[in-house]
Amino acid sequence: MNRFAATTLLGAGLMLGFVPAACAPNADAGECDANRSCSERGEVCDTVAKLCVTADLDVDATDDPPATGSFSELVPFFRGKVCLATSAKPGEKIPVSISPCVHPCVTATSFTQKHTWRCTGTDCEGLNLMWYQADGASCPADVFARFDASMCTYPLTVDAKQGAFNPSGNDVSGVVTTEFPFLTNEDVDRVASGLASEEIWDLVNAYPYDDGRVFEINLNGANASAPDNCIDDPSQCDCFDVGL
Repeated sequence: MNRFAATTLLGAGLMLGFVPAACAPNADAGECDANRSCSERGEVCDTVAKLCVTADLDVDATDDPPATGSFSELVPFFRGKVCLATSAKPGEKIPVSISPCVHPCVTATSFTQKHTWRCTGTDCEGLNLMWYQADGASCPADVFARFDASMCTYPLTVDAKQGAFNPSGNDVSGVVTTEFPFLTNEDVDRVASGLASEEIWDLVNAYPYDDGRVFEINLNGANASAPDNCIDDPSQCDCFDVGL
C-alpha cells in the first residue's frame, strides 16, 4: 500500500445479538461511521469509536527516495517561493508566480500549471497547482523531502493565474483565498491524467490544512487593478516562502 494512503477503516464492530427496535437503547451515533465520512480536512473515521481522527499522513516528503540511482517522474510544487497580487478589483484574474525549490541533483524541464476555484455563495477558495518533469541521478534519500533550504535551486519561475472568481457570472467582492496545496508525486500523476475539479479538491482535502500554503486576496472595486503578472516587476505583488 502506498505510504501516503490514509487507512479509512480502522476497525469493525460485531453484532452480538438481535434487539427489537422498539426496545433498543438510543446509542450515541458518534461523529462518523463506515457510511458517514468525516467532514474536516485530513481526518478519517475510527469506526470503532465513531470519532474523526487525524489521518497518519507524511506531509514532509512527496515520495519515497528513488529506488535506483536515477529517476524520471512528475514532481509537484512542494517548497519554494510564490508571488501573487493580494488585492485586485472584482472580476480580475489574479497574477501568480511559482518558483519551486529543486534539489541540485535534479534537472527540471517541462512544467504544467493548473488553477481552479469554487464558491459557496460568496465564500470562495482557489487552488494553484504546479508540477514539473524531474530527471535525477545520484540523488540523496531526501531529494523529495525537506532537504536543507540552502541547497534549493530555482530553475523555473512559472507565470500563473488564479480566478477570476465569478460564480454564475457574478463577480465576487470581499476576501477570497488561493492555496498552493501539498500533493505527492503519485497525486500529480493522477491530476495530470485529467482529474475533474471536484476530484482534485478531494485529493487536496485528504491532507491537513496548512495556513502557510493559503493566502488571502482582497477583491474590492476601490482597489487598484492587479498587474498583468508578478514576474516583470515582483514589487507589484506580495511574495512568500512556502515550506522553507
